[in-house]
Amino acid sequence: MEYSPSEKGEPPLWTQIPQTLCNRNETCLHLSCDLETYLRARPMNHNNMAINPAPNQAAPLPHLRRFQTCDIDEHGRNLSGWQVRYDQVTPGGFEGELTEFRSDWLQLVRDRSNQALVKSGMAWKGAIIFALPLSANGPAFCAGHTLQEPSLIVAHGENLPELSTPLQLDALGVAIEEGALAHALERQGSRFEITDLPKCYRLTDPTVRTRFAALFDNLLNGEQACLQKLEHDSIRRGIRDAVMLQVLELVAPDQAPPLNPTARKRMVDRARDYALAHLDEPLSILDVCNHIGTSRRKLQYCFQETLGINPVAFLRTLRLNAARRELRESSRVELVQTVAARWGFWHLSRFSSDYRTLFGETPSQTLQHTHLC
Repeated sequence: MEYSPSEKGEPPLWTQIPQTLCNRNETCLHLSCDLETYLRARPMNHNNMAINPAPNQAAPLPHLRRFQTCDIDEHGRNLSGWQVRYDQVTPGGFEGELTEFRSDWLQLVRDRSNQALVKSGMAWKGAIIFALPLSANGPAFCAGHTLQEPSLIVAHGENLPELSTPLQLDALGVAIEEGALAHALERQGSRFEITDLPKCYRLTDPTVRTRFAALFDNLLNGEQACLQKLEHDSIRRGIRDAVMLQVLELVAPDQAPPLNPTARKRMVDRARDYALAHLDEPLSILDVCNHIGTSRRKLQYCFQETLGINPVAFLRTLRLNAARRELRESSRVELVQTVAARWGFWHLSRFSSDYRTLFGETPSQTLQHTHLC
């Protein structure tokens, strides 16, 4: 399999792709780059195996997809090839928007959400993930580390660190097949080591986020004729090449330390595991503290520093999210009281009140919406 990114010394293809990739009144997406410098790769499926076209093969996904939803679980499912879970932490109705460009070994995702979330899961097999915020209303938390400044997180797709995101997050995710990335790193003599992940890089160039955001804005602001340009392999190669070169520049110094979970984050994880393993009991912080061998004050400090929320509120929120997920996925109309009890809520009125505060609807409304869809 041949990957041939542009050699050093040539002007970055990112800068050669016009700022306006598509304009309503102009010719769409013209490229001034030499096509011979573009990446060449055989089409690959989500398992990163080469695809040989067959007459009866199912039609591939569109290269560019966009979703808007008010359902947090649907928002996670819209991310093709990933298995992720989003838990809502802040109160109010959820609003999410997902834009995805996919071509061969590259997946480019823009993920917008209005609520603070806890994200966990994995990407498709063999992917290396590069994630950075385009804008946010507050810090994020990753593996127990507070990310106050714009940062780039790099991780194996099958071992993504848990991420707690702030309100009004607009984030970018780049997924690159490991073989393509390794080839480019070798050809360009980069010191970046794929094996030494996850890592977190501080973004010192303020234009990086602007350029990535402009790429999505230009792709989406065009008419149908512009989107049809993405059917041309040369156009998709240009985008792949530009993104690859930008990513290589971001990790070129390779001076970021490994993003290992802190001791406080490990304590938080133990507390969460215990609480979720005893769902048939009302939530007891005393029992949690006794199990992990710490005081309530220390436990609260650990939660506040690694997640930005106190343990009682966080553990109750996780159970509420799990109850909502069960209500949404139920194939039959279950009694709300049954689902509430299964997740450790013995007082139905308190459960309904907390549920409505967090999600902006009652449990019965969730059930009704599920079975109307």
